[in-house]
Amino acid sequence: MKTKLSLAVSLALLSTGLLSACSDDNETTAAGTQQEAPKTITAPMLKYIPADSPYFMATREAMPEQEAFDIFQRSLAENSLEADLDILRETLPDLDDEVERSMVSLLIAMGEELEGVKTLDDIHALGLKMGPQAAFYGLGILPVLRFELYDEAAFRDTLQRVFSKAGINPSTDTTNGTDYWVLTPEGPIKAIMAIIDQQLLMSVVPQNASDELLAQVMGNALPDSNIGDTDALVELEQRHGFTPYGAGEIDSARLLSELSAPTHSGTQALMEAVDAEPLDLSTCQADIDRITDRFPGLVMGAREYSADRIEMNLILETDEEIVSDLRALTTQVPGLGSTQGLASLGLGLDLPLLTQTIQKYAREVRENPFSCDELQDLNGAWNDINMAVNNPIALIIGPSLSGFNARIDSLTIKNGDPFATGILALASQNPLSLLSTASAFLPELGALGLEPGGETKKLKSMLLPPDTPALYAAMSDTAIVLGAGISDSESLQAELEAPISERDLLLHSHMTGEFYHSLAELMEQVAIDDMTESDIELLKQYGDTYKNMEYWLEVDDAGVEMSFSLELN
Repeated sequence: MKTKLSLAVSLALLSTGLLSACSDDNETTAAGTQQEAPKTITAPMLKYIPADSPYFMATREAMPEQEAFDIFQRSLAENSLEADLDILRETLPDLDDEVERSMVSLLIAMGEELEGVKTLDDIHALGLKMGPQAAFYGLGILPVLRFELYDEAAFRDTLQRVFSKAGINPSTDTTNGTDYWVLTPEGPIKAIMAIIDQQLLMSVVPQNASDELLAQVMGNALPDSNIGDTDALVELEQRHGFTPYGAGEIDSARLLSELSAPTHSGTQALMEAVDAEPLDLSTCQADIDRITDRFPGLVMGAREYSADRIEMNLILETDEEIVSDLRALTTQVPGLGSTQGLASLGLGLDLPLLTQTIQKYAREVRENPFSCDELQDLNGAWNDINMAVNNPIALIIGPSLSGFNARIDSLTIKNGDPFATGILALASQNPLSLLSTASAFLPELGALGLEPGGETKKLKSMLLPPDTPALYAAMSDTAIVLGAGISDSESLQAELEAPISERDLLLHSHMTGEFYHSLAELMEQVAIDDMTESDIELLKQYGDTYKNMEYWLEVDDAGVEMSFSLELN
């Protein structure tokens, strides 16, 4: 748990911090530089990104360095970086691939450089800048990453220490008067790194890349039109409500077009280097258009990045028909989307309608199958999905259960065992039918005599563990609620009327800092394999650092949104 959480939070915060440009006109791009940058260049990295790039992620504006550093420092639990590095070190002996070992070793070495960072001056001493101008983009499909440095000379020193610690001895090469490192052993392609005009540049290029291609990679030859000229990034931010601190997209039509009929020299050179043939889609344009019209692309960004809250968003864009069908699948579940209690997990999904919707699209594919050889798997996939949802469990539960929300209100130890109280709300269009179905698994529930609007009943069952908190149940016209350790009838009845989210949520979960503290206290008293004192201490630090964490899957006008938010103490 700690590993996944720490790595996920670290990656989210580092990505947002890296892709946060400095918009303070008084700041400089390097130590000792006194001249102010021209005010017309608000996002200089955009000039490198071709207007027709299949994918990009870039910054346009950001907060001052100190403010960005303060947020980053507050957002990471103490010693979480050290714990992640320990995990990476443990994986090294099991890595057989030389390139993979080198990359992990490089990550470890860079992490060790960051372990002692306490102030913004420490970041600057490494040659790094907090909230630099940054961009990740494709020259065709060829990837390029670049970000602004604070001090080029200091970063070169840092890089040499990193190489030494990682046991990497990169070779060097030159193109058009520019020196660069080659990080990978001899092969058809190579990973390169260069420092150019106060920027760190990384890319993957063919082993025999021409000087003309390398000029484009290094930025010596700029595209005829870039996303700064077209305002593509501004439009993306406005369309999805993203901040200007880092946003991007993968354009499915451009990507498939470039893979099937390469127009950029970067794509052509990479394919030639690895002996890859372009996708033969010459007879499949109708199929390709059909897919890209349905799924225009994937967009990502941050709707909030402040001292109190960070929200990261990933949206799979779909056409209006799919949006409408997905929105129809959402159901009203009492309490779904709420952040009450220590933690919660909920799902709102009309299973019968889901089955019908899948049958609809499966029928469309049967009647109008994809013709390309490369897309034949899609024809069979819809049949497989259709069969998967038409299973006995779905057919039994689907008509009566339309969602649930499970909430933990307290987590303690009683008689040496975990003891929790909370609420389980089961939404249903026909709660009496749901009660009948649930009674097959828990007969005592059916024997309670629950009825919509009736009184709260206590559930007694021999199937439950002896120390299970007392369970009470109540029913309305749209839901059944079970309360663990909640005997107050009015409180349980109120849960039946808990607010319904106005958002079209499919899935929602949250965890509070109090939950991590309670979990740590529980772990201290219950022996669990592989749980160490440092693991418990890290849980406590999460509790101190994070006020609330939320994850959700939601349908909006653009498609399906997968998001994560972090509220800081």
